[in-house]
Amino acid sequence: MPPRKKQNKPAKPRPKKEKKSSELDSVLDQVSDSTVADAKKELQNLLADAKGNSATFFQQNAQKLEERLVLVSKGELDQDDFNFFVENQKRAAQIFIDSQPPQAQERAEKLTIHLLEVAATKIVPVLIAAAL
Repeated sequence: MPPRKKQNKPAKPRPKKEKKSSELDSVLDQVSDSTVADAKKELQNLLADAKGNSATFFQQNAQKLEERLVLVSKGELDQDDFNFFVENQKRAAQIFIDSQPPQAQERAEKLTIHLLEVAATKIVPVLIAAAL
């Protein structure tokens, strides 16, 4: 049997992937306070690392945190409610961290407890002030 000839079909142009800006990115873009610029960048980097991690706990924690930050920015969640959420997440995170091998615990703490603390102490007060 002779080899099949390749058909010369014009390549279909693939639609370009547009980087979707999340609702949280829109919220954080509204924070123009230069004193929290480093904290905002750190939060975004930690969230990206947590969401990109293979451990489901990191992904879920990051997703819940993003949802709460959006609610804070809309004025639907106050500082006390956010702090309550953070404390509950930190307790769950500590249990998760303790279950990790010793060499993974520092990274696990950074992607959970440290991430929550950055959000609670540096980002949320600015979001609440902006929502007023």
